Amino acid sequence: MSSLDVAAPDQELPDLVERDVADVGVAAARIEWAGAARELLLVAAKKYQGLVQHKDIATGVQDLTGIRTKQPTRQWIGGVLAEVSAESLRRGEPMLSALCVNPDESVFDGYAAIVGAATGTTPPDPDTHASHERLAAYRHFGAAGLPADGGSAMIPPKLGAFRARARKAAIAERPINKCPQCNLQTPATGVCDTCD
Repeated sequence: MSSLDVAAPDQELPDLVERDVADVGVAAARIEWAGAARELLLVAAKKYQGLVQHKDIATGVQDLTGIRTKQPTRQWIGGVLAEVSAESLRRGEPMLSALCVNPDESVFDGYAAIVGAATGTTPPDPDTHASHERLAAYRHFGAAGLPADGGSAMIPPKLGAFRARARKAAIAERPINKCPQCNLQTPATGVCDTCD
């Protein structure tokens, strides 16, 4: 999976007047940022397995709109991505916000709540839900590099590796049941094959 470099489009952009979110209002800023975020996420949707980190979305939307904030990203990015999701659903598209990830490639905080608000059902595993939404987005937008068979929903590599390590650690921490007489490990039945 690739995290895309978030940059302005290739064409020359007019010089933007820098504005502070306090000057335009939170609601107006959120709408402008959501439009810019949608454009950035569309770039990711057009490349099979493309992803964008939430910090890159945060920087990109401020650069593209000229609206700045000093608030920490975690305090406002969820609202922007909720707007993007609502717009995707209005258009009958997969949720583009599924392409936005944390540095460990897990979905951004608040993804499950956005899905729940938009669809009425909160996914039990937001990352699995997002993997299916991503695949639908790659197919919908004709992503470059999409396999001939249509591809498959996948957990991103960093997150997959983390989950594999966590499963392995959990297995290693399981207590081993031993026979009190011979001290050998007993099978799942709990009955020692040697002594009983």
